[in-house]
Amino acid sequence: MLKRLGRSFIHGFIIMLLMAIVVITVRQTAVLRNIEFLNPLEDAFSDFDLTDLVFSKLRGPQKADTNITVINIGMLSRAELATMINIINQHNPKVIGFDVQLELARDSLQDIPLAQAFSQVKNLVMVSDLQPNADSTVKKRDYVKTSYNLFTQHAYTAFANFITKGKGNQLDLTSVRSFSPKEKTAKVIIDDGQQMDTVGLKKAQRKNTSAYEYAFGVKIAQIYAPKKAKAFLARNRNFEWINFRGNVSIDGATKFNVLDVEQLMTQQFEPNAVIKDKIVLLGFMGSSLQSRSFDDKLYTPLNENYMGRSAPDMYGVVVHANIISMILKGDFINDTPPWLNNIISFFIVLITVMIFSYIFIKVGIWYDALTILIQALIVLGILGLMIMVFFKTDTKMDLGAGLLGVIFSGIFVEIYHGFIRKLFGWRAPNEIQHQKDVATPPQKESEE
Repeated sequence: MLKRLGRSFIHGFIIMLLMAIVVITVRQTAVLRNIEFLNPLEDAFSDFDLTDLVFSKLRGPQKADTNITVINIGMLSRAELATMINIINQHNPKVIGFDVQLELARDSLQDIPLAQAFSQVKNLVMVSDLQPNADSTVKKRDYVKTSYNLFTQHAYTAFANFITKGKGNQLDLTSVRSFSPKEKTAKVIIDDGQQMDTVGLKKAQRKNTSAYEYAFGVKIAQIYAPKKAKAFLARNRNFEWINFRGNVSIDGATKFNVLDVEQLMTQQFEPNAVIKDKIVLLGFMGSSLQSRSFDDKLYTPLNENYMGRSAPDMYGVVVHANIISMILKGDFINDTPPWLNNIISFFIVLITVMIFSYIFIKVGIWYDALTILIQALIVLGILGLMIMVFFKTDTKMDLGAGLLGVIFSGIFVEIYHGFIRKLFGWRAPNEIQHQKDVATPPQKESEE
């Protein structure tokens, strides 16, 4: 028994080695990427993540986070934005986050009132934009593009960039699932109101100065709850998955306090409930919340049409609200270590290969039907395991290697036992028995 099991392990390892060689060869030569009929399939699944099912279908309603108020700025002019800021500021918010870049100078009747309104805010965070740089003199660190420095002189800056996924015609309508908490950058004020500040840029290159620029949501959390932001940053991860709480809407399903532009400007709200000591985020969400706009709108895992999506579902400012809420609640998404994913995948594929080898050797005639059935059950089991682990523990497992191994294991078992071993004269016991039965016809019973 032990000897037979040992032989099964050896054959399993050989088959898996054969699979690894083929996979490495395919990846190095990019064979599959050049097969045209696979492109539609690749496009359909390129922006799909299994955990989207948990966010969009399985999770129950999340409790609203009343610490955060999201306000739509609509199509207001800069002078009107100044009025909005002054209305908000008189009700003592803890932090105001301004998720719109105001580039270049306009007339003083627009800019000066807004700059004065910003200067009265106790804690103001304005978005910046990380822009890639290929200049080796600053070690390829990103540049920080800020708003007109008349507005930012009394504000913290923090980048609004997300980590998005999309290609081709998807680039304008991309999915956001993660973000970088901070980035080391060449600290440069780019916008002086008229043009790029090239003198300041050259000075920064010459000195090779650098600093960390924090993500918009992280910087706001640092001001509102320093200890919780410190605990979040102590995770020291290059990127973080966003644990989405929910969206905003004009009905009762909203997960954050929300005010439309008209409500704010006409002061139709209860200040103590939505502004006092709150995090107030200002951003574009259409000309009104009832309007339909794709500007600054993204796909998220909350989109119910997680495959073949028809429209993006969340404005950028609401994504920032979800990030802040995640930090304040400490509801982080973790990843299983790569070594654990690899070990689990290895044993899943090994056991699958051993089962398929036994079927091929013992009951070859039923091989195709049985392996397809078993493959389906194992694949569903792996998918169910990943979904359950994420649903229960907010931990993402990556068993993609195991899934691929299971899918292709039936073919490789057949190649190994049905072709490679037969080259050296091996025959399956069921095949030998079949040859004996054919060679020895049944004898007729003797008559009494």
